This record gives sequence, structure tokens and C-alpha cells, in this order.
Amino acid sequence: ARELAEKGFLTSSCCPAFVSYIEKSFPTLRPFVSHNLSPMAEVARFIKGTDPDAKIIFIGPCTAKKQEFQREEVRPWIDCVLTFEELQAWFDSKDLDLPALDEDVLDNASYFGRIFARSGGLTDAVRQALIERGLDKGFEYRPISCDGIEQCRAALFKASKNVLPNNFIEGMACVGGCIGGAGTIADPARTAIQLNKYMKEAPFTDPEQSPYMSEIHVLKDDPNFEL
Repeated sequence: ARELAEKGFLTSSCCPAFVSYIEKSFPTLRPFVSHNLSPMAEVARFIKGTDPDAKIIFIGPCTAKKQEFQREEVRPWIDCVLTFEELQAWFDSKDLDLPALDEDVLDNASYFGRIFARSGGLTDAVRQALIERGLDKGFEYRPISCDGIEQCRAALFKASKNVLPNNFIEGMACVGGCIGGAGTIADPARTAIQLNKYMKEAPFTDPEQSPYMSEIHVLKDDPNFEL
């Protein structure tokens, strides 16, 4: 949020396929890609900072993550990337009956943390971050959420010609966002419904309300902690 307010124009860095598309097709816009690594890489970097011996395996519907984790700036933090398809094949090879296993409760993520998986989620999270940091007072947020690579192409082309009225581009190469990734095993439309339900069940809105955040702040204040 602060980088957006300072630069005046920014694109997201969450989708590796979107970032790669900018680098190859719109290189002049590369300086405007958010300096943050993707959520996958940032979380992994934090985990490695707390436990250098930890092995990080990312599991998701995104096949582009397999290319991303080989990048120089990401490779130190990720040990392996699996798609949901690959995970399902592994389960099948072990004759695991998932419905027969006990379920646990996933209640450690905020509302704005849960919405990243769908198109438009990051746009809403950035708006909230601007408000929380008091940056919305002197900065007009004009985002555009690009759902699929064709919408990304159109927005980036306009931005490259300085005719895009928006100052933040949320780019998702897959239609629907991450939930529409090539390595998914579920219908994206059904997944969107389930995700919306999961969002509404979030126990808190602000990530700072998570009990895990106090542990993170303590670690960051430790002079021996490296991130």
C-alpha cells in the first residue's frame, strides 16, 4: 500500500504468470511491479527465517509456481512445488480415503487473507491496507482487477501507452484467479462459492488480530532474526 501511494502506479506481484508476462511483453512496466514477492515466497521466506532447516512445500492449483520457485529471488525459500492434481495422484497412490479422515478447523486467517485466491481479492485487501495506514486521505485509489490474461493484456497495453485511468492493476492470468489455475481438481465456479463461504466465516478482518501476528512481531524484533 505504501509503495503504491509513493509511486502513484503499481501492478500486483502475486501471480507469477502475470509477472512473467510483464517481463516478456511489457518490459517498460517492470519497475512498477510490486517489490514484494508473491504470498508463497514471502511466507516461505519468513518460515526459513525462523527455521533455516525447515523444508517448504507449496501446494496449490497454480502450475506457474513451478517456474516461479526456480527464480533466483525465490529459489532459496521453496524446496518443492506441487499442484492439487499431483497431490491427488499421491493420495490415490497411497490409497488414502480423505473423507474418512478427521477434519481440523482452519481459523487462523483473516478475511482479507482468505480472499487472495480469487480475482478481486487483492484489490480489496490493498484498499483496506491504505485505509488502515491512513494513506487513503491524500491518495485516490483507482484499481482495476484483471480476470484472465486477456484482461491483463488490455490493461497493461493501455498502461504502457499512458492511457490507463487506473493506478493499480491486479493481474490474474487465470480466469477466476488462483482458484482457476491449471492444476486444480475442482470446478472453479463451485470453488468460488466455497471460498466465499470460507471468507464470511473468518473470525477476524484485520490480519493484526490473528494470535499468530504477536509471535511474528516478537520474532521481527529479535536481533538474531533474519528476513
